[in-house]
Amino acid sequence: MYPRMSFGSCWDTWVKENNIFVTKWKCAERNRKGEQQDARREYYGEMCNLLRRVQGVLPVTGSVRLELAVLYNTSLFSLSLSDREETRRLVVEGLTRVLEAFGCEPPGSDLLVLWRAVLQALQSSECLSAIHQLLCVQWALWLTTGQLDMIQEVLPSHSQVTIRSPSGHLPPLIQDLVFPSEENSSLLVVISPRELKELTHICTLIAKGVRKLREGEEAEALQAFQDAALLPAPRKLLAQIHTLSGMCLAKLGRPQSSLQCYRNAMEVDFGCRSALYQSCVVYQRLGNTQAEMEALRLLHSVVVSPTSESTSNMIPLISHVDLLRSQALEGIFSVPAPVGIQHMLAQRCLHSGRITEAADHYLDLLASFQSDTKILMIADGHSTLPRIPDIYLEAAVTMLKAKRFWDSIAVCEEVLKKTVELIPGRLVLNLSIKEGMETESVAPSIPGTEDFAGRNGEAREQLKYVLWAGTALLIQGQAYSWLKENKEAITSLTRSINLLVKVHFLHKDWKYGDLGDKEAAGSDVQALQRLKGLALASRGVSFMDRGQDSVALQDFQLSLQASPGFESVQRWLVHALRKLKREDEALSFSKSMRKTTSEPEAPSYPTGILPVLLHLESYLEDRMPVDSELLKSRHVWSREVTP
Repeated sequence: MYPRMSFGSCWDTWVKENNIFVTKWKCAERNRKGEQQDARREYYGEMCNLLRRVQGVLPVTGSVRLELAVLYNTSLFSLSLSDREETRRLVVEGLTRVLEAFGCEPPGSDLLVLWRAVLQALQSSECLSAIHQLLCVQWALWLTTGQLDMIQEVLPSHSQVTIRSPSGHLPPLIQDLVFPSEENSSLLVVISPRELKELTHICTLIAKGVRKLREGEEAEALQAFQDAALLPAPRKLLAQIHTLSGMCLAKLGRPQSSLQCYRNAMEVDFGCRSALYQSCVVYQRLGNTQAEMEALRLLHSVVVSPTSESTSNMIPLISHVDLLRSQALEGIFSVPAPVGIQHMLAQRCLHSGRITEAADHYLDLLASFQSDTKILMIADGHSTLPRIPDIYLEAAVTMLKAKRFWDSIAVCEEVLKKTVELIPGRLVLNLSIKEGMETESVAPSIPGTEDFAGRNGEAREQLKYVLWAGTALLIQGQAYSWLKENKEAITSLTRSINLLVKVHFLHKDWKYGDLGDKEAAGSDVQALQRLKGLALASRGVSFMDRGQDSVALQDFQLSLQASPGFESVQRWLVHALRKLKREDEALSFSKSMRKTTSEPEAPSYPTGILPVLLHLESYLEDRMPVDSELLKSRHVWSREVTP
């Protein structure tokens, strides 16, 4: 062992320098300068210089407490700058010098072995509390690197630290560390060891819970989060713990308990966006549309409003964000961008029949697209949003249902400007039933969407252009029809049909088969046939308005060929036959359709063309004239079709 040295004025100078640096930092921290990386780097550099001077002399027991205090402060600054390798190096060098000071041979640079050796050597020393202080830094370092189990390997079995927790618990050592009162310490530190221990303890429980949640062990995750909620924590962290508990309860099938956790989170931190968003998800699953829309409105107001952080809040040197960064909590707590929330709100209003509100939301959304091109990039890449043309078409349908026909026509014109010129003169889809079934094994949720034109992504995108432009022209045609502009309606609908017939199938099975079968067809192919049938039927209605009943009858017949099974189209066909005085054919058609008539199945896809077409199908029912002849045909239809 090295002989004890008398430091004299050096000891006092180093202690004074350490205390001055810590005092200056705490002042900067209170003035919110601590959030600046440059300020942290400045103080880190000063502490490094001091540490080098302290470590410039031979390690002796008399210098251990001072060196460990300076090392503790320096390591925390390094950790706050996310310099994990440097933090590890500092700890290894510090532990090595501690062993040398007590006359022990360092066992190498392995941290686990070093810690065991140091704790064994100092288990009865007055420096043990200073070692435990540094041990908190080490545990925080392991936590930031996702090494949750390392702390259980630190202590030898004969350590004096009692481990009361079961071996399956991660933080037994941290929760049992005891530190002397800091008021009596002559060596100041940038973070109280007791505060660091409590923060590390609660973050460890959260990290354990997140790991269990990702592994599908929701009950164990919930227990970890509930344990964490009992510990002292910053306001924002406590709100996140309540949110995580709510997520576990939602997965466990306890939606009401989940909602209560989200309420607790918002009571602690009203700006907790993730709790608000998760509430929306639960309300949607419960079918509580009113509560869901209220939560969405509140979430949108919170997301778009400036941050409500108090200017007096201190930014700590080490926070839960630093310790839990490796757990990727940003993904768990992520919420849609403001444009995504606004779209969700507009869509919910549309689906729940609040057409006027939906129209206003969609107009605001389109205005956002027009005013900020960056939003278009967010919208195209964000998982909660459909493609931009799909959103425009949803808006156009909403304007149509709100009887704002010219607005609907104008919105569709924007879609046509971006898509029509990109459509080829002829588009051939190489998709057979056998290929469709093969694709199903790759993507069973939406079969057939991965094998267009010999797996050619360009052909798939071109089919999208056809669907977007064809739907836009269909909406325009229906809008003109409502405006009694039958000539323009027929023109737009004919343009839509002409676009759709540019798409050809290499295999005739697809062209003439029932593409409503989701086991065999992709959603885009299904939408193509449904769109074709709807455009033909809508044009037939316009021909009926012009008195061209025979031409209308042909369109109704072609519509049913393209997309069989639409009862509203069949009614229009019977009506056209009766208008043409072909009563026997009308009755025969009614009998032939008796067993085959069925309402089209509502698609399960939340966005895209198919839901838009569902809204457009109501046009055929809404346009039926209420006169004695049609009432008679409806009566016959009901009598003949109903068993």
